[in-house]
Amino acid sequence: MPARYYMGGVCGMGMAPLAAFLADEGNAVEGFDDSPNPELRERLENLGVRFRPPSGRYDRVVVSTALWRRRGEFAAFCGPGGVARRGECWADLCAPRKLTAIVGSHGKSTVSALLAHAINRLSLDCGYLVGAIPNGFAMHGYCAAGKPIVSEIDESDATIEYFSPEVAVALNADLDHTDTYADDRKLGEMFERLFSRTRRLVIYPEGDEILSRAAARAQTPSIAVKAAGDYFEKNAAMALAALRATFPNGSFAPSAFGGFAGLQRRGEKIFDDGKVFAISDYAHHPNEVGAFLRSFLPQSGAETDVFFQPHRYTRTRRFAADFAKILSEAETAGARVFVLPVYAASEIPDPLGESSEIIKNAPKGSQIKLAEPCDFFRIAKAALEGGKPRRIALVGAGDFHFAAKKFFAQIK
Repeated sequence: MPARYYMGGVCGMGMAPLAAFLADEGNAVEGFDDSPNPELRERLENLGVRFRPPSGRYDRVVVSTALWRRRGEFAAFCGPGGVARRGECWADLCAPRKLTAIVGSHGKSTVSALLAHAINRLSLDCGYLVGAIPNGFAMHGYCAAGKPIVSEIDESDATIEYFSPEVAVALNADLDHTDTYADDRKLGEMFERLFSRTRRLVIYPEGDEILSRAAARAQTPSIAVKAAGDYFEKNAAMALAALRATFPNGSFAPSAFGGFAGLQRRGEKIFDDGKVFAISDYAHHPNEVGAFLRSFLPQSGAETDVFFQPHRYTRTRRFAADFAKILSEAETAGARVFVLPVYAASEIPDPLGESSEIIKNAPKGSQIKLAEPCDFFRIAKAALEGGKPRRIALVGAGDFHFAAKKFFAQIK
């Protein structure tokens, strides 16, 4: 039966496809966003989602994790469903469907998008949800109850505990959200619980000790995938295994992913005039940042600047030394490295989680510098006006990506 929903932070990367899915199901969906992505807002409005302040009573109010601390503001508008986090609402929608859950510390959006691309390309009877903006197709694909659905499931706020998938595809198990799962043991226990709730099959990469141990303890049927090569090659191998598990009666080859055009903010070229080249990547965990920079830096013949915007105080505090080591390696490879202010993502400021902690952990003699957005614009402007080739990388999951992209769009 159609219901009335209100969505707080409706243009967020997890909220937008959820709102679209609810609208496609026939529900009345309204919401707000303090900083709406114009592209996503237009897409949602075209699906009938209304942007407006809350009014009257709603069957359910759903807020992003970033707005969870503000949930009291919505209490007066709630019906019996109360205020829910995004993950709780999505778990309820997935419960009557056959969920292939894409989980892990990195690569969830890319693997989910690869699968969504194959679903669209091969006209498979399957829904999907991607927590990033794909190039060439929507973030969601609707399906009715009882049908298979592929979705990335986020562990950052512990709402992963609400999901009981048909198939669980765990990509990796790197410690990241330490405010939720404090250490490797806690992280492994979370995966063990998820695998135990998985009905049919667990898929994980060969050689991952945390995931292999969790799979063995869970006793759900499992397969270990040989996933070698760089990040994209590993993701493609896991996506193919997931596709075959979701459709066990099908026959699929790597060509199922042919023509995949990637995702915004995943190695996204934001400017290239033949002299100045600028790229933006969402990498925000030390392993992700290191992998991206290793792929970006080997180019020669151009001066290189790397701007890193840390994401969350908790992550910066926990991994300051790791970030310093990786950024120092980029400096050794010839790049100038700048660290922008932390993007809080609703967290309370922590003096021990500031960008300056990364600088403090840098090796003696390092020239890594703290920077403000104005420094990025100044350096980019000088590069555009100068005569030498320059390559600029903006790395991180914060909001400065949008300002940088707007700056370069105005140049065009």
